[in-house]
Formats: sequence, C-alpha cells, structure tokens
Amino acid sequence: EYLVRQVAAGAQALQVFESHAGHLGPDQFAEFALPFIRSIAKGVKNKLQENALPAVPMIIFAKNAHYALEDLAQSGYEVVSLDWTTYPQDARQRTGRNITLQGNLDPCALYASKEKIGELVKRMLEGFGSQRYIANLGHGLYPDINPEHVGAFVDAVHMHSCNLNKCS
Repeated sequence: EYLVRQVAAGAQALQVFESHAGHLGPDQFAEFALPFIRSIAKGVKNKLQENALPAVPMIIFAKNAHYALEDLAQSGYEVVSLDWTTYPQDARQRTGRNITLQGNLDPCALYASKEKIGELVKRMLEGFGSQRYIANLGHGLYPDINPEHVGAFVDAVHMHSCNLNKCS
C-alpha cells in the first residue's frame, strides 16, 4: 500500500530493499526472502493497475545476495541493484540482457582521490557496458564522505558514460 501511494504522489520509480540477504544462505533466502520479494512486486503492480496508476520501474536491492542474481532477475522487478561484492561482468552474464542493472561502486571508494574515483568509475562502467545500466553506488553514503568526492563520482559517470556511448 505504501509503495502504491508513493506512485499516486508522483514517484516515477520504486526501490525495495532486502538489507539482510547477506545473513542468509541461498536456501534460507529462497525460502524466507524471495517469496516476499516476488509478492511485493506482483502486489504493487496489480494495485497500480487496479487504481489506474502508471506502471513504474521497480528496483530490487538485496545486499550481499550475489548468490541469488538469477532469482532476483526473475522476481518481477525491472532493475536489480547490486552491492560492490559482485563483478559487473558476472552480474550481466548471470542476469541476461533483458534486466537493467544498477550499482555498484563501493561507497568507500569515495574516500579515495578524485583521480582514483574516476578510474574506478571507468572500470565499473566498462564492466557493465552501455546498455540497460544505471550507475550508482553499491550502498549508501557514509556521513563523513566529502561532498566534493560525491561530485567527482557524478562527473566521472557523465564523462565515462559519454565516452562509452560516443556522445558528441
């Protein structure tokens, strides 16, 4: 209901967090988390349709659930958000070309120099490729991260994305 009301209030995308997936093994995740992850996606999409609200992209972020990427890609969400423990190439191979991926720079990378942040962003973007990808961190920001380094991350994403996509 809360997610549906967010769309009614103008949200253009919804993200669902399963922050404790890394504390579960694959079998426990499949039994205790995945059914609810799927149920949320299905329930929200049905309620949006019933209420004549727009279908919006839904994002699932299951922290440290690298063992469940295939299941997450089939769970009813348009986007799978990744933490920094997964190699981009592996995630793309395991989820296929029909799912959008989001992430996955380690937030601790923002403690590095601006030059190093640029290098790490370039490597991340090259790993994911230029299609069906949303550049982001692999988790939230820490309170003491220098805002200028967040800006360096954003600038590097713009620059390297443009290079990958042959912007003029």
